[in-house]
Amino acid sequence: MTESGSSAEVPKPKKPAGFWLPVLKVAGIGIYVDMLVLGLVALLLLGEGASLGDRLVLIAIALGSVLLHELGHAAVARLQGLHVGGVFLHIVPFAYVERGKPEDELRTALAGPATNLLIAGALYALPAVRDGFPWLDVERWLQDPLWAAFGINMLMAVVNLLPALPVDGGRALRAALMLRMRRAKAYAITARVGTFTGAACFFIAVLVWPSTDAYAAIAAGLFFIMVAWREHQSGQLERRRERAKAKQG
Repeated sequence: MTESGSSAEVPKPKKPAGFWLPVLKVAGIGIYVDMLVLGLVALLLLGEGASLGDRLVLIAIALGSVLLHELGHAAVARLQGLHVGGVFLHIVPFAYVERGKPEDELRTALAGPATNLLIAGALYALPAVRDGFPWLDVERWLQDPLWAAFGINMLMAVVNLLPALPVDGGRALRAALMLRMRRAKAYAITARVGTFTGAACFFIAVLVWPSTDAYAAIAAGLFFIMVAWREHQSGQLERRRERAKAKQG
């Protein structure tokens, strides 16, 4: 995901509420970890089931995939001359970048899923992944580090390409629409598409996938609908601004 700041001035790193720990810098880009994420990692390490070594490997794969996804956003933003405030590993991770033109935002939004697809493509070239990957058995992904890396990156790419905010597909959709129409209309269409996507996730999970595995899809669907409502309100505000400017003109 990406978070955009104002283009009127260089934004400072935006930190959500809570204590953030700066862990490292990659090509001058600060990487920050939320204490809540560190607590979650600690719980996973102390849990039962797989050995400590296996859990460490899986956590490293998951965090590494997320970090590379966000660095993909940051790298493309920098190539376009946009300021990057940092990468923040939160429950919903994001790279905080300066807001650019719609075409800049489109490329930046798609860079994260593209990074995951490139990683998954490289892994799929390996016979150990290509010949035996259990596509529909998510639990078995965790039995092999290569399977876990491929599955996690494929899942991240697919989820982030959904046309719903706040994931990258929703941001890319809004940016693409703004290339062809007024900002207020682009917001309104993005909100409607996000609402439909959220409703689809919810009903597919409830009607087609009635199991405990569907809880994440149900939560995601409701979350997409809530964010779509916020986007609708932003569109209404933008429409009022456009009308005010038209009257002044």
